[in-house]
Amino acid sequence: MPLNLLAAALIVAAIPTLAAPVAIPDAPPPGPAQPIGVPTLTTQTLGNGLRIVVAPRPGLPLVTAQVLLLAGREADPADKTGLAAMTTTLLTRGARRGDQPVDAATLARQAEALGGTLDTATGWRSSLVGMTVTTPRLPAALALMADVVRQPLLAADELDRERARALDGLRVALDSPGSVAGLAAGRAWWGDSAYGRTATPASLGRLTADDLRAFHAAQWRPDRVVLVLAGDVDPAGARALAQQAFGDWARPASPPPVSQGSAAAPTLPPVLWVDMPGSGQSAVVVSAPAEPQGHADEVVGDVAQTLLGGGYSARLNQVIRIERGLSYGAFGGSEAHPAGGRWNGQAQTKHASAAEVAQLMRDAVARLTREPAPAAELAARQASLVGSFARRLETTAGLAGLVTGEVAAGRDPAALKGRVDAVRAVTPEQVRDYAARWWTPASLRVVVAGDWAAAGDGVKALGSAGEVRRLPKSALDLDRPDLGVR
Repeated sequence: MPLNLLAAALIVAAIPTLAAPVAIPDAPPPGPAQPIGVPTLTTQTLGNGLRIVVAPRPGLPLVTAQVLLLAGREADPADKTGLAAMTTTLLTRGARRGDQPVDAATLARQAEALGGTLDTATGWRSSLVGMTVTTPRLPAALALMADVVRQPLLAADELDRERARALDGLRVALDSPGSVAGLAAGRAWWGDSAYGRTATPASLGRLTADDLRAFHAAQWRPDRVVLVLAGDVDPAGARALAQQAFGDWARPASPPPVSQGSAAAPTLPPVLWVDMPGSGQSAVVVSAPAEPQGHADEVVGDVAQTLLGGGYSARLNQVIRIERGLSYGAFGGSEAHPAGGRWNGQAQTKHASAAEVAQLMRDAVARLTREPAPAAELAARQASLVGSFARRLETTAGLAGLVTGEVAAGRDPAALKGRVDAVRAVTPEQVRDYAARWWTPASLRVVVAGDWAAAGDGVKALGSAGEVRRLPKSALDLDRPDLGVR
């Protein structure tokens, strides 16, 4: 017998006779909710004004350290959007250590020798440098981070290199309907407020090394910095380490600068279509007001937003993807600032169904304002929020991120202990009342980015001629509050 036939015969002979199907029992019911352990946080202040927040987690010799500056994108000058983010990025691209300048590659090697990496991020009211290291290496890591944030080189050649990379990213983003719709929706919603501005090729091109150095000198000062330590460290040890690394950082005599964006000032019609001929799909963004930072509605708002767009089982995805198959995914998100907030739902779809997707989003918002959510549906979304919170607590980096988020939002991080109970206490009626209070139909704004001609008559479903404005992609100007709409 040929070898291949012999092998096949042996395989068949080895297959056992199939047994009769066995009934699979139902999954057991879920057990009782387990307690979620949030460590007791402590806050201390050095003589120069630098604050230290400690989230102790003994037992595993690992610590995440984050140096947080309470200033970010809102501090950008109007004509130099991207300055704060560029400054933060270049902190790790060269610094003075002792009496010697050290380049980016050397800083990276020094961080790796400690078992970590120097990470940076910039957001609203926050710019940070962070590292995760084993406990014995924490003093050296803090010394490295102190040099990076206090004595960066901010060299012109590193600026040129990072600018070129940022411009490449922007070019890619501005060819994507999803990115274009998201950027245009933010600008259209906030108007001339700092919260609507985004880095553009023009604004990035105006940045100079002197701009970065002036921004660093004005903003990076100890009385605007918070050191967050999460992991295997106690408050007394944390203070001693902070004093060693940052204690001699002099606080300027002048008061710290204050930057804050103004309230939303939309000047565009209810519907804006950014025409992108030849694009593969259309992206749809629906924006609605949300509570400002620090408002009493924050927790209820989180639950309402999660119910509507926070995950696969949320209402937007249920209606648009699961029931109708109009998109691979429809989700929502929000931002909160001292001057106001914004919720937005977003999805990508075929050009011809863009208007239908926009209307389904608006209908989902309207339904939430009229009807309390079924208790089981609300409980599932609350469980999703609690689960996400609990997963972040599992790592020192996640725990540190929760703390820095609270600090940047101006909240007492100790309130994290009550977060789970507050989420679970939200009722269906509270969610309905929140939606009715914030998400009135007249306040909704729609931005679509896609091929206008390919959408055909579907465009008419978005609204009347006076409510829908077409803007050619070639005329889109993100540097202007009106986006270039004439």
